Order: sequence, then structure tokens, then C-alpha cells
Amino acid sequence: MKYWIKTPWLIQIVFSKIIWKLQSNKKEIYLTFDDGPSSVTQEILTVLEKENIKATFFCTGNNVKKQPELYKKIISAGHSVGNHSMTHLNGWKVNKNDYLLDIENSSKLIKSNLFRPPYGKINIRSISKLKKKFKIIMWDINSGDFDRNKSSKEVTNNVVANSQNGSIVVLHDNENFKSLILPSLLPIIKGLKEKGFSFRAIPYLPLK
Repeated sequence: MKYWIKTPWLIQIVFSKIIWKLQSNKKEIYLTFDDGPSSVTQEILTVLEKENIKATFFCTGNNVKKQPELYKKIISAGHSVGNHSMTHLNGWKVNKNDYLLDIENSSKLIKSNLFRPPYGKINIRSISKLKKKFKIIMWDINSGDFDRNKSSKEVTNNVVANSQNGSIVVLHDNENFKSLILPSLLPIIKGLKEKGFSFRAIPYLPLK
């Protein structure tokens, strides 16, 4: 399995219309969780509450339909939410119209102007259309918490060693990766706090 832990600067420049990190002169960091709500959501929320930090959850429409109360809990706890499509489509494998329709169906449930493409694979032809409605949020730090060949210590180090001011970190709210997500989350938070980072949720605007 090949993937970047730290998104190369050249990629960020080539796709500059997409947000990879947020500009900040302060030691602020943005933890984001993809794929939920799921059976792991409550445990993630509990950790975040105990550590008194806010994060951003990119949810799929299908999972919001299945777990509406968990979705409400995310919002009521003061976290940001974003659209992660309805059915978690790979944008490289579908046409533009199907891709946009899937995202639009999700926006009926997830009223947010933030969008993150599943797998980080956006349908290139859809970018200009999406930007009329959404801020497209990617990441500059990939935790690797989906990689079963990694240990929780490696996942923690991926984040703590590479984070910078304004970094956006991708983690997962997904029961399939529970064995890495939960053991890694608290050490990540504590490691970043030790380096002087504070945590922010990515600001979003509710869509009508």
C-alpha cells in the first residue's frame, strides 16, 4: 500500500484550488475524521471531550441516515461537519455527473459547505462546479490509521513528527480501522499538546 504521509508541496501547488492546510502563525492543528458516523464515533467523541478539543467530521450521507443521533451528537458537542459524499464514491472511477449527484444527495443530509473527496481521489472535472458551493478540504498529514501493516506507535509518529502550524490531519471514524484508530488517538493528542499545539475545528457554514 503506497501513500504519502506528508502531502508533497508540489501537489499542493498544482492543486492550489483545494485546501491542504490552513494558514496560521500559531501552533494550531486541525484533526479530521472521515467516514462516520460509525460504531467508533462515540469513543472518539469521548476522547475529544476529555481532552477538551474540537475536530472536524467528514461524514457520508448513508451513515448519517443509519446513525442520525450520533450525527447530532457530533454537532451538539461543538465539532464541525463536512460532506464526504453519499456512498463514498471513488472520484477517479465515476463520471462527473454521477459524482456530483452523489455529493448533492449527501448535502441534503449534511448541511455544510465543506467537502472532502473519499479516498482523497476527487473527480478532476468536478472541481470548478464543486467550488461554487463547497470548500474542498484535503490534508497535508496522513495518519495511516487505515493501514493494517502499521502499529499504533507508527500512526502516532506519522502525525506528531510531521505536523506544522495549520496542518490538517486525516484520521478515520470507521469501525474497520478501530484497532488502529482508538489506540492512536489519545497518544496523538498528547504528543501534539506536548509540542505546544492547540486544536481547532475547521470553520464551516451551514447550507440551506
